[in-house]
Amino acid sequence: MNILSIDTTADICSIALLAGNSEFIFHEVRPREHAKIMLPEIERLLSEARLTVGDLTYVVFGRGPGSFTGVRIATGVAQGLAYAAGCPVLPVSTLQSLAFSTREKASSGIWVAIDARMSEVYFAKFSVDEQGIPMPVSEEAVLPPLDLPSDVTPDTEFAGNGWLAGYEFAPVLQGLTEKFNGIPELPHARDSAKLALKLLELDRITPVSAENALPVYLRDKVTWDNKPKVGS
Repeated sequence: MNILSIDTTADICSIALLAGNSEFIFHEVRPREHAKIMLPEIERLLSEARLTVGDLTYVVFGRGPGSFTGVRIATGVAQGLAYAAGCPVLPVSTLQSLAFSTREKASSGIWVAIDARMSEVYFAKFSVDEQGIPMPVSEEAVLPPLDLPSDVTPDTEFAGNGWLAGYEFAPVLQGLTEKFNGIPELPHARDSAKLALKLLELDRITPVSAENALPVYLRDKVTWDNKPKVGS
C-alpha cells in the first residue's frame, strides 16, 4: 500500500509518502511557497521511493480548518493527484491530526487550537478511545480564545500553535501555560496518514472520489451563513 499525505494548513509544507515499511518525508517551514514547491517535492519523494503517481493507493490531505489559502492548495493538489492516480482520497481534520500527534501523552482529554488570525483560534476537544484514536467530543469551531470552554483539567494535553500566538486566555487556562511548551504546533503529514489508515481500518472514514474531496473553512462558513438572503 502506498499512501501520499499532504498538509499545508499554515506555514509548514508537510508531505509524507508511506510506501510499504518505508517513509519519505518533506516537512519544512516555507511560508507562502506551498504552491511553488508542493509538486516538485512530491515528485522527488516518489522518485526516491521508485514509485509513480499511478502507484498510489490513497491520497490523504489536511482538509482544514486552517489557512484559507493553504487548505485550498492542499485540496487542489490532492484532487489532481487522485485524478491522475485513479485512487480515492482520505480527507483528515487538521485538528484531529494534531490530537493524534499528542495521543501518547494524553491520560485525559486533548485540546487543540490552531491560530486563525484576527484574534481567533480554530478549536476542538478530543478524547483518546480504546483504539488509541483521538475522537472529537466537541464541534470544530472558530472563536476568540477568551470564549474557550472552562472545563479544562490539570491532566489535559494541548496541541496547536493557537496556544502560542500571544492571545489572552481565561485565567483557568493561563494557569496551565507551562504545558504549552513543546507541544506539536501544526499537523505533520506522516501523522495524518497514519491517522487516516487507522480510521480506515476501523471503518470510521469513508474514501471519497477526487471531486468530492472538499475543504473545511469554518470562518468562511460562519460568514456566509450569517449573510442575509437576497431579497430579505
